[in-house]
Amino acid sequence: MKNAALYLILCGLVVVFATASCDDGGGGGTTDSDTDTDTDSDTDTDTDSDTDTDTDTDTDTDSDTDTDTDTDSDADGGMDGGSDTDTDTDTDADGGVDAGPLAEDLVVYTFDGVSAVTAVASYVIAGTTSSDMSTSDTTFTGVQGNPTTGYAISDTGWDTGTNYFTFTVTPPIAGLLLDELRFDDRASGTGPTTWTISIDDGGGFDTVTTGATHTSFTASPMSTVDLSGFAGPYTAAFTVHIGGAGASGSAGTWRLDNVVLTGFAE
Repeated sequence: MKNAALYLILCGLVVVFATASCDDGGGGGTTDSDTDTDTDSDTDTDTDSDTDTDTDTDTDTDSDTDTDTDTDSDADGGMDGGSDTDTDTDTDADGGVDAGPLAEDLVVYTFDGVSAVTAVASYVIAGTTSSDMSTSDTTFTGVQGNPTTGYAISDTGWDTGTNYFTFTVTPPIAGLLLDELRFDDRASGTGPTTWTISIDDGGGFDTVTTGATHTSFTASPMSTVDLSGFAGPYTAAFTVHIGGAGASGSAGTWRLDNVVLTGFAE
């Protein structure tokens, strides 16, 4: 009995001891075996792909224009017929040739009278005189002109090759410088086939050029003759011939209209 009680006491002590060793009692603490499985797998995918592209293009066009200034240092201020000297000064940067002034009408014949054809010049520049238009045989007729509302001057006898329209110009004292002769013409079926322009400055007639006649009126001017090779200057009266030739019959007609002499007058 005494042995049984001792056994129970010893077993109780073991139990108490074991229990005490498992209690933290607030002094030793327990061991935390928790495992953190949280993995930070965040990935920064912000990529700066901005690209600056400069596409500026300079399309400016330089349209600067040179200005030519001519200075005339002679005493008469215009066309030279004497011993004075013209000096041109080019002030532009291109070193090129300076264009001169535009030619103007000196003498004009339209043959349009109030109610009939007229041979009197319809316009003559100031300081200049011009004779009535005539022919080599001094005869002519008035016919339908160009345009049809006006008149033209006409003649026959072109088969001889010696007939011509003619006028004489008396320039001002300072003179005239010629540029062009313009005119409209119309030949009949037996009229002249060619024309010739001649100028007499007092020393005889010189041929300027020749051309072909027309069989109908068209837009004006129909013929333009360059007179630069016979420009002058003219300080005395000169005569212009507009001759026709090649007609197949003496009755063949040739009419002339809108005769204009251009150039420069001082």
